[in-house]
Amino acid sequence: MRRALAAAGAAGAVAVVVTVIAGAGGDPDPVRAAESAPATATVERRDLVDRDVVQGTLGYADASTLAAAGAGTVTRMPEPGTRVRRGRALYDADNAPAAWLMYGDLPAWRDFDGWMSDGDDVRQLERNLRALGFDPDHEMTVDGDWTHATTAAVERFQDARDMTEDGTLTRGEIVFRPGPTRIGAVQAAVGQSVAPGARLAELTSTNREITVDLEAFRQELAREGDDVTVDLPNGRSARGRITDVAKVADAPTSQDADPTIAVTIVLRGRARRGAGLDQAPVDVGFARERSKDVLAVPVTALLARSGGGFAVEVVAGSGRRLVAVRPGTYAEDYVAVSGAGLSEGMTVVTAQ
Repeated sequence: MRRALAAAGAAGAVAVVVTVIAGAGGDPDPVRAAESAPATATVERRDLVDRDVVQGTLGYADASTLAAAGAGTVTRMPEPGTRVRRGRALYDADNAPAAWLMYGDLPAWRDFDGWMSDGDDVRQLERNLRALGFDPDHEMTVDGDWTHATTAAVERFQDARDMTEDGTLTRGEIVFRPGPTRIGAVQAAVGQSVAPGARLAELTSTNREITVDLEAFRQELAREGDDVTVDLPNGRSARGRITDVAKVADAPTSQDADPTIAVTIVLRGRARRGAGLDQAPVDVGFARERSKDVLAVPVTALLARSGGGFAVEVVAGSGRRLVAVRPGTYAEDYVAVSGAGLSEGMTVVTAQ
């Protein structure tokens, strides 16, 4: 007699459906091949990862705010989602480009001119001028020391951008960002008068990232460098890698909530880049248990014996026999199994 029941996985978190084989006394007699062909699967050798799924938020990395360089009227504001590359303007004021994007980690914190002291910000500017082709003869040394060659490169840049060729750049005319930049939420409208420092738009990188507020008591799930799975809102799945785990927990948002730690994840492959799905909810799978290079069968091949324990039904020639197994990790509709007489490549019967 056979009947279905629900059984918990070895880790106690995955519900599976198995079949109970009832017999008189000990193990049931070997099962003979039925007239109709049963559903079967192959015993595989594979890695299994049991995961806890937690909701996260898909956004973009390296967020910052674009502020007005000076007083004026906004005459052009890019649409949200617009990508801006090195040497392009981020917006226009008074019918002229007002902020030029350059690549670098150090923000522009002072004006640039021939009388300034040496510094890493000068080196950043020189590196960008060289990359944009405004030091064609390589007369400028990219070393953070402002020389006449640096002034000449700035003047070539200004000439190409229809700016006043005075060899100087004010702090607001240059915006340093780590790389290609995406326009996020826009706060200023075309025709709006703005004062220096007014918020115009949010800026991010073009690389997407996921943030997860993980309950502090589950922090052992998140380790920097670990891989995670991500189910995207468009129905696709992607891989990610944990790049940062906060060292300090955030206070709970309500009396019934738990403290959380912020976990940052970067997507891998093609899913890393994209112009849509900003601030969208995603499901993130954190590895709870890993089993490498184990024998595995579909969960539907697992049989619960009435006397206790589990077995799989192996197709042997024209007949079938039961092989006792010990289940291990449950993951992705598979279960790790071990037992005498079980080997890779065997055929086992699965539930219809």
